[in-house]
Amino acid sequence: MMTVSAISVRPAQAEDRAAFLDMWRDFVSLAPNEPGNHAMGERNWGRIMDPASGLRCIVAVDAQDVPKGFTLFLAFPFTWSNGDACYLQDIYVVAESRGQGIAQAMIAHLSQLGLDAGWFKIFWMTQSDNYTAQRLYDKLAKRMDYLRYDLNLVDP
Repeated sequence: MMTVSAISVRPAQAEDRAAFLDMWRDFVSLAPNEPGNHAMGERNWGRIMDPASGLRCIVAVDAQDVPKGFTLFLAFPFTWSNGDACYLQDIYVVAESRGQGIAQAMIAHLSQLGLDAGWFKIFWMTQSDNYTAQRLYDKLAKRMDYLRYDLNLVDP
């Protein structure tokens, strides 16, 4: 468990469901033009709670164990390394808690999970106009010059 002031980071638990779904709804509302199914909160929660699914979730909680943010990620074999790669798929912090180091604490916690598991790397993407997130990410990781291409095969 990683702690920043009164914030701790831990794996999501069944009792976090309602808070996760509330945060998910706000998270997707912040990117209305992002292609995909914005109503995936309940389905994602089921994936998170399913041990057979690769999708995992850590949550940042306050001193009263109230979730203030989440990170969704999955690790998989990486063909250019003996260690797995982890795709940090989504990271979110509730509006009133932003700017307090919570996202950084979740990335630090995820990094420790990766070190413990022998991952080669963690990678993520953000929108090109998300300058607030980029300021944090530029402090934590190396910005790469890759472009993202999406080949959608079915409707989300």
